[in-house]
Formats: sequence, C-alpha cells, structure tokens
Amino acid sequence: MFLFISFLIYIITTLFFASLLFPTPLSDNGNVRYSSLPIMTFVLIFVNSMVFMIFQGFDFYQGVNALEAGDMNSGLSLINNYVQTIWMYGYRGALLRESVGIGAMSTFTSMFMHSDMWHLLGNMIFLWAFGRRVEDACGSWRFLIFYLCAGMIANIGSEILNPSQVDLPGIGASGAISGVMGAYLILFPNGLVTCFWGIGIILRFVIVAIMKVAGVNAVKGAPTWRWTIQLPGWLLLIYFLVRDLIPSLETIQQGQDFGGVNNLAHLTGFLAAIVIFLFVRKDLVTRYFSGRAI
Repeated sequence: MFLFISFLIYIITTLFFASLLFPTPLSDNGNVRYSSLPIMTFVLIFVNSMVFMIFQGFDFYQGVNALEAGDMNSGLSLINNYVQTIWMYGYRGALLRESVGIGAMSTFTSMFMHSDMWHLLGNMIFLWAFGRRVEDACGSWRFLIFYLCAGMIANIGSEILNPSQVDLPGIGASGAISGVMGAYLILFPNGLVTCFWGIGIILRFVIVAIMKVAGVNAVKGAPTWRWTIQLPGWLLLIYFLVRDLIPSLETIQQGQDFGGVNNLAHLTGFLAAIVIFLFVRKDLVTRYFSGRAI
C-alpha cells in the first residue's frame, strides 16, 4: 500500500511540474448527447495499459532495476527482450515494403505499444480528454474503427511523406489519438477543455483577484483560486497541431526525425480526422451541416 501511494504521489508530482509551462488537457466540459458511459474509450485505455504492463513494462523496468543492482546478465537479457518486442511489433516501413516479420499487421500492433510509463500515461490522458465526446458522436464501435483507421493512416502517412527515414520501429497510440483530437476540433470547435496549466492558473488568479478588488460584478461569485483552467478547444488543438507541423516540415525536408518523436505520424493522424463524417451518427451529420448544436 505504501509503495502504491508513493508511486501515485510520484506520478502527480511529475505531471504537476510537466504542466507548469504547457497545458495538459484533463477533460472536455461538454455534455454527451447519446451515452454517458464512454465504453470504448475505457476499453482502449485498459488495453493499452495491459499491453504495456504485460508485454513491455515488466522487462523494461525489471531490466533497469537489475542493471542498477549490478546484475548485468539478467538486466541485459530483460532489456533485450524489451527491445526485441518493439522490433517485432513496432511499425517499420520495411515490414510493408519487404513483406517480412508481421508485415502490415505492424500498423495495428504498434498502436498499442509504448516506450515507457510516461509515454503511455501522456497518451491515455489525451485519449480520455478528447475521446469521450468523439465516441459519443460516433457510437462505440464506429469510434473504435475510426480510431484504428486514424492510427494506421498516421503510420503509413508518415512513411509516404518521408520514405527516406531511418528504418527504426515506431510505437505508440499518438497517431490514433491525434486523429481523435482532429475529430474533436472538427465536431466541437467551440468546446471548452479543462486543463492543468501552471502559468494559466496563476494568471487567472491574479486577474480575478484584481477584478474582485476593483468591484467588477462579473467575477463576484467566481472562486479566486482554482486548480484547473478552462481553455477553448480550438485554441488548444491548433497549438498542438502547429507544434507538430514545424518539426514535420523539417523532417520532410531533411529526411530524418528529430528528438525521437515521429511528429509526422502525429500530423498525418490529425489530418486523418477529415474522414470523421464517415463514422458519426446520421442525425448528427444533419445537425452539423444545418448549423445546429451537436
């Protein structure tokens, strides 16, 4: 129990410091129309977590612990198992071009693998924040199909736009989740997203405090301090889009990824959202194009 509490405190503390400069979305504030339980979003979070813990996390963290304890043989063996799993099931263009290994299946398997706990946790936070409303707009099974399509488009799209890239395995749900984020931007551009953002929270506190001292009626009932801040969904998502666009253009021009992050997969996943209307509910499409609230 003590280890679990310590681990939880460690996660919260790390997320706190990571979110001081850049906002971390926690939840969409809109109301769902069809179902209050985002079953498929929960399922995807669960499956991603189980795949990491069962097939990757044990070898990786036990291997690191063994190396730190001086057990080189055991540590290197576990780390090698971790690396071999990534090379076998991660997405590589050569698996498609040369029909080796598991071939095209790697576009699917790679979506459920992550490099470490923080890679997993970051992706799952974003999936929860934006997946709930998009799943409600599509229905659980159509949302799953869209999610998988976006992830595969992200993998293949990054290969098409940069065929000269080094043939290293790519893993992570980021491409699929970028598709979900793009779909949210298209469907709910006026949505508000609750975020943890250190600078924004402090600025809000200062502004509200000054306005209360000045006697502004609009803020009399508002709490002076809040641990979260609401940001327009379109502003937050365009920020993430631009953050991926710039290094993606550099990657296309220079033929290599930067910083170990496949920004091109994020970008192509985001652009895959243009097919979202093939998956949303029919009555929602009618309301959307007639200008009514969805």
